[in-house]
Amino acid sequence: MVGLDIFALPSTKEAKKKKDAAKAGTPPKTTGTQPTESATNATAGIPIGQTNDSKTLSGLPKGTQIKGAGTATYEKGAGALKFANLSLDDRATLLLRMGQIPGLYATGLAPTPDFISKQIKSGSIVPRDVDFQALEKIAAISDWSGDTTDNTIIKLSSNRAMAEQFFGKVTPAVKAVTSYSAIEADLNSKFLDLFESKPDSGLIKAYAKEVNALESSKSGITAQQKEDILLKYVQKKANDLYNLNQTGMAPGTTDKGALGRYVRNIRTAYNNNGIPINEKQIYSKAVESLRSQDAYKNVLDGVTMQATAILPAFKDFFAQGKTAREILSPWINLRSQILEIPEDQISIQDMYNVGSGEKAMSINEYKKMLYASDEFKKTNAFKSRSTNDLQALLRAFNIGGRG
Repeated sequence: MVGLDIFALPSTKEAKKKKDAAKAGTPPKTTGTQPTESATNATAGIPIGQTNDSKTLSGLPKGTQIKGAGTATYEKGAGALKFANLSLDDRATLLLRMGQIPGLYATGLAPTPDFISKQIKSGSIVPRDVDFQALEKIAAISDWSGDTTDNTIIKLSSNRAMAEQFFGKVTPAVKAVTSYSAIEADLNSKFLDLFESKPDSGLIKAYAKEVNALESSKSGITAQQKEDILLKYVQKKANDLYNLNQTGMAPGTTDKGALGRYVRNIRTAYNNNGIPINEKQIYSKAVESLRSQDAYKNVLDGVTMQATAILPAFKDFFAQGKTAREILSPWINLRSQILEIPEDQISIQDMYNVGSGEKAMSINEYKKMLYASDEFKKTNAFKSRSTNDLQALLRAFNIGGRG
């Protein structure tokens, strides 16, 4: 049969001769035209003393010709060998491409950009056993396609349908959502703090449905989105209570979204004046503010009174409606420049000493204090100055070269 030489059977006489020789315990004689086994192995590139009986990744003997493709080449260990011959950058690139092939890895095991980035920062790229196995799956396909492993990876990563035919369809993992019982317990706790009563079951179910819907969505739920949903239902409860229990309320005091605005404004007022407060207190004060504009104004006036007590040197400015952050702006700017800290990362609580006395600390006094602080010694400016001082000292004593 033409073209199937590798499967051709030996002649009957030759087979009988080998069988008789095996019984006699002597090897069969070879003619001058027949190569010895060692010579055959040497020609095939196999070290003398070994036989060509190794199997490739798809189970074929190594060297088997695959019609329409090439020669069966890749054996067990091909994955590790491929990685071993790559530079660190090429290893990282290969892992990234493999991680983009759907179904090649089990869920959660595909190499991610973040995982590879961390390895690069550590100074090494260490493939895992699952990476070797994944690359060998691709190498087995390459044997039969007659293509290189690199080209096979590119084709599989850019053609999802093709990859799914080889590795199976990837079903998106179902996102975990907060259980109804956990949501109920959390909402009960918040409502008891705010209203001294629990929410009704209908409100809990509606709240849980909205939260779970976002949790299971493709983008998931953010902390801000969850707070917005909570605010909506807290305000609904507040509207029901105050409209039932209070008369003569000003129209619009509990308009939709009012509670959210109050929460954000009150939180900002406390932060800008450097007054510690927890979320429970903020919500309580915001719900209290829903009753009327006077109630809201009383909350903000309370913030100003506390700020005046902490920073008495600025009481006149507080009386004008300014916040501690506005008043302390020159000192904050100076602190930012000297200590190399962005202004928005400087807490008002770190500035108490500026205005805690009868008179505010002068800019020059504050500058001297900052330069003498331990925090300044950690700055680049201090380190640079220290280095320059040392170099000047060495030059003065003619120590060290100019190099």
